[in-house]
Amino acid sequence: MPAESPGAWSPQPTPAELRAAFFRVFPGVVGAMFLAAIDQTILASALPAIVASLGGFEDLSWVVVAYLLATTIVAPLYGHLGDRFGRKRMLMSALVLFTVASLACALAPTLWLLVLARGLQGMGGGGLMTLSQALISENVPPRERARFQGYFAAMFATASTAGPVLGGVLTQYLSWRAVFLINLPLGGVAAFLAMRIPRHPVDHPAPFHADIVGTLLFAIGTVSLLFGLSSAGHRFPFADWRLYGVISFAIATLAGFIAWEKRIADPVVPVRLLSQPVILRSNTVVMCFAAALFASILYTPLYLQLGRGFAIGTSGLLLLPLTLSTATAALITGRLIARTGELTRYPKRGLLLSTVAFAALALTVHGAPTWIVLALLMLAGGGLGCVMPSTQIIVQEAGGRAALARAVASMAVSRAIGGAVGVAVVGALVFVLVGRHDTELARLLPQIAESGGTFLEALPEAQRATIASHLDYAFEVVFFLIAAITAIGATLASRVPTQRLAR
Repeated sequence: MPAESPGAWSPQPTPAELRAAFFRVFPGVVGAMFLAAIDQTILASALPAIVASLGGFEDLSWVVVAYLLATTIVAPLYGHLGDRFGRKRMLMSALVLFTVASLACALAPTLWLLVLARGLQGMGGGGLMTLSQALISENVPPRERARFQGYFAAMFATASTAGPVLGGVLTQYLSWRAVFLINLPLGGVAAFLAMRIPRHPVDHPAPFHADIVGTLLFAIGTVSLLFGLSSAGHRFPFADWRLYGVISFAIATLAGFIAWEKRIADPVVPVRLLSQPVILRSNTVVMCFAAALFASILYTPLYLQLGRGFAIGTSGLLLLPLTLSTATAALITGRLIARTGELTRYPKRGLLLSTVAFAALALTVHGAPTWIVLALLMLAGGGLGCVMPSTQIIVQEAGGRAALARAVASMAVSRAIGGAVGVAVVGALVFVLVGRHDTELARLLPQIAESGGTFLEALPEAQRATIASHLDYAFEVVFFLIAAITAIGATLASRVPTQRLAR
């Protein structure tokens, strides 16, 4: 397979050619992907300590939502720019932005300045994920790409696994600011590796016309929608007309965005691509997957620390059953796809398993032993791990090589939107359900950062039982909500037309 013609695959490439194509690029993008993936979960164990330092429990979810939302907005733009100007060049630019923004996060003196810096960091992180996967996809033919996508998905899940553990250790023994400072050396290593990626000619030498209007409409619409969803019940009461005014404005803006994107030649989001039923349904499945994954990863440590008194570092370790099972299932699914060529069976079966596990969590979380909670989280993670390897290949195949990066970007957009919506809605729900204890939580959060979660032992037994009871009830509702999300995803996955890769 000639180096000067990536993607111009021979009819029957040999195993040696396939391995050479993959390992020519994978070492260069693995650092960038690890950075993007780990930063989506590394804050899971550190969130209570951040609130203890900066305050603002009711707006806590925006520390995560700002990052995911920024990646949502810029991911399609990076895909478009990568198609036009070269994916390696844009990857290096995203790495520089991500690393500089990480330093700004570490130095943030207030919660909302941290949220702003996280948004800037997400503008770099959105390019890391999109361009890394596109660089792999343009070098490996579709059938064998499934095998390597399994490694790619496993790397994503492994980084997500390491995130809560590393974040918990850094927060407990150093500071929550170290969670961001660690990105500086990691970013340097990722940039060094990315410089070794071969540079290839771009597929679209035509002049690029930036879709400024589309980008602004997309940003305003998504920010407004997530602001409304995350504000329900505390900033705006459920009966407040302003809540529904914000949501109506967001829906109208997004409708205008879709109409605009259909009219122009260089849309920031390939709406015509999303009009294909296979791509639309697959992206919706990914949204459900991401909403369930990020909500469970980011809020389970909060429950373990506040409701069960585990230390910050320990709460990160207790996420390993969820994240490791997700990584393992992703790796196994990728190998099964490469062996059989089957694509559509894995997401629906995996999401169905996750639905059963999350529903069982909701029924048993009140008073259940911790090992039962962890076992059910492991089952849920195993089901979620079956989703990405297959849906990624389905969308790439449906999009075709000319729109490869934008097809990959559509998946990144769906994953980020799903994650942001899941985190925002669950965050608002947790605040509403335990809001009556907000005064106690605000007073106790500094002790979480200082004592690592063992503060509950010093409280009177009655107060301890009351807080634990309300948290159990809150997370019973949360896990039922996540189960409903995965059930919707399983239903949509069953409606994706059967797909099979030919050799």
